Amino acid sequence: MRTFSASWIFPITSPPIKNGSITVDDNGKIVEIGTTNGNKSEGQTTNSDGIIVPGFINAHCHLELSHMKGQVREGQGMAGFISELVPKRNKFPEEEIKKAAADAETEMMGNGIVAVGDISNTDHSFGQKAKANLHYHTFIEVFDIDPTKARSEFEKGITLQAKIKGHTSSIVPHAPYTVSPELHDLIGEIKQEITCIHNQESKAENELFVKKSGALQELFHGLGFDLDWIEATGKNSIRSSLPHLLRNKRVQLVHNTFTSKKDIAWAQSFMSVPVPGNEQLQLYWCTCPNANLYIENKLPDYDIFMIANAKMTLGTDSYASNWSLSIFEEIKTIHKHFPHIPLEKLFTWATYNGAEFLGIEKKFGSLEKGRSPGLVLVKNCDVENSRLQENSTVERLV
Repeated sequence: MRTFSASWIFPITSPPIKNGSITVDDNGKIVEIGTTNGNKSEGQTTNSDGIIVPGFINAHCHLELSHMKGQVREGQGMAGFISELVPKRNKFPEEEIKKAAADAETEMMGNGIVAVGDISNTDHSFGQKAKANLHYHTFIEVFDIDPTKARSEFEKGITLQAKIKGHTSSIVPHAPYTVSPELHDLIGEIKQEITCIHNQESKAENELFVKKSGALQELFHGLGFDLDWIEATGKNSIRSSLPHLLRNKRVQLVHNTFTSKKDIAWAQSFMSVPVPGNEQLQLYWCTCPNANLYIENKLPDYDIFMIANAKMTLGTDSYASNWSLSIFEEIKTIHKHFPHIPLEKLFTWATYNGAEFLGIEKKFGSLEKGRSPGLVLVKNCDVENSRLQENSTVERLV
């Protein structure tokens, strides 16, 4: 048994506890949580100044791209990012790719991450995930804009999914602009608990669907791809992709950098209407702020998501588009640019909401008796005013 006390404990699903105390057994299961009443215990208790929160949930990551750290230049926009990433990603020895994934996982664990919603296009990360150092759900991502290749691409995803051992998985589309309607339909035939799709990560994505023009259209045209299946509809890409995802109970839209207030209202209204055989649709909005800054040098307007009471989650994206794999650094970025968003709200995005999306909220995401969510200490912060500072860091306690 181990007991930890701190200036504050944020259980997430209940009000913060000042001068809080939490006891876990040798397996990390919470057996008691309460207050020290200002009296710091001796012996088995570890006393700290700071805030104790549950372990973080990385709702969107690409572990298999960890070898791409520093390989793609910053600030090129999505079209430039794709054109530089694609030819480089497979030019590394497989052993180097696997070692980078192992090192990245170790980094995530040290940064307080306990569970990951991870994207895979290959099996390069499967061996590492099978070690169960972290809880994983793998999203097998398929994409091809050639309608004639939809069946073969879909079957590749099914074959890849069969290689996964020891954790759950889903077959998912990459993005509205990389998945033909035919491939979307094949994916949509599978009834799955959860799915995700990259959404409105760039201005060029919206322009492609609204006007059939812009940087992405020019990129694909230059690569010789036929875009006849895309029509200039005058509607943003989200309205083309979301209707294909209704057989999944929980849908996560990832990035949403250029999502508007109207887009959010439309999507949440659309998802609120039950469909036959799936009466409990839930929509989550995942943000990866540091990746958004790395690629587009822009953040989503978090205020419009707050006003809409959107259910937010946090992700790191990959080392191809980030400087670290740390959910806490994502929190700090939002906290810096949107200081009026309550810190407790940001921790909810980083813990319980991600756990709920992955379907693991009975174990992870909140500090409650009988659960084993991991414990993270937030240090060097203004605990009385719940403010982070430039030098704020995290330490994994359990």
